[in-house]
Amino acid sequence: MSNIIHSPAHLRKLKGQTLSRFDSEQKMLASGALGAERLIMNIALDFMEKYPNMSWQEAIFAAHAYCDRTHN
Repeated sequence: MSNIIHSPAHLRKLKGQTLSRFDSEQKMLASGALGAERLIMNIALDFMEKYPNMSWQEAIFAAHAYCDRTHN
């Protein structure tokens, strides 16, 4: 665990980024029949960028888990 103490300004920036991502994900979900599929694929690709050794199946599973936890 990191012992880094974040400044209030840094924490506000992180909060803003998180809320912005959540809002854009909600818009994608509401965009139509393929919105959920697009969101899952985008998140899976984000996971694969962050974890290069992750397989497509693992990334899709992680993306589904993220969406279930965040948006359901």
